[in-house]
Amino acid sequence: MHSLIKAIFVFLLLQLSAVASAQTSGLAHYSNSINKESIERSLSFISDDLTKGRLTGTPGSMIVSSYLRDEFKRMGMIPFYSSTFTQSFPVNNLSTSEKITGRNIIGVIPSLYYTDEYILISAHYDHLGIIGGRVYNGADDNASGVSALLSIAETFSTMRLSREGPRKNIIFALFDAKEGNMAGSEYFSKNLPISSSKISYNINIDQIGCTFTPPGSSDNYLLYVADARIRGTIKNALETLNRFYDLDMDIDHTFYDSPSFYDIFLRTSDQYNLSKAGIPSMLFTSGIHMHTYKHTDVKYFINYPVLVNRTRLLFLLTNYLIGNR
Repeated sequence: MHSLIKAIFVFLLLQLSAVASAQTSGLAHYSNSINKESIERSLSFISDDLTKGRLTGTPGSMIVSSYLRDEFKRMGMIPFYSSTFTQSFPVNNLSTSEKITGRNIIGVIPSLYYTDEYILISAHYDHLGIIGGRVYNGADDNASGVSALLSIAETFSTMRLSREGPRKNIIFALFDAKEGNMAGSEYFSKNLPISSSKISYNINIDQIGCTFTPPGSSDNYLLYVADARIRGTIKNALETLNRFYDLDMDIDHTFYDSPSFYDIFLRTSDQYNLSKAGIPSMLFTSGIHMHTYKHTDVKYFINYPVLVNRTRLLFLLTNYLIGNR
């Protein structure tokens, strides 16, 4: 009898191990589907001269917002606001004092089974427009973040079609007017159609395409800042995923070992407004550099292999935080 129980126990352990291995293999398959070609294609379009720097309220901005809506539709998302992906809001034109219209693009990939819980992935798509006759393309700031978000969304859309997730609703928010005092994320956070308590995390992506400011000797790096209440959780998750999936990324948990820089960057992108609304938030970036807010921020300086690796890590982190384990 004892030997029979032991045999059954060993069999069950082997079965559980096989299931875990299959799940891990499946997740690696989805992660590895994030590729240079799709990221480069969307980044190149968003930062093309055609879009003329994507200044809020300009024709170039409208070209990009239309493209983003079409991408959300293609991926099978549903609108966050009942019937439209677009959340329009007023913005002060700093040069004329007139009101212009900003446009956030918000979509949702619903959970596979019903839940009223959400996670929010965000990036801003606007930039500085044309200054002194020069187009400020904003390839790194922030076509890189938008392209990463689109790739993450595409991957979760594929997972849902295969009925392998997600276990929470995922809101994908592309904010306008970040360069206008973060007006898009402020309006979004003050006009949520659900309670902010239902959104467990915000992952904000802002400028992750270059490798000019590594914290160490490796170009394969990523910086982040996070609200104090979630720092331990996020640090442990990132270290585990980085090691388990062999991403070999130098993840800086301290923002160059500078508490003052850490605090500044907590307040310099859209996650600040979401954190104020009560949503535990974090920012991922590759840092500011010599091309930030310059007309030289163009696609030729993007390190695509590293950008792909960073995007894969953020997909894995999202998947971890929504409980698809």
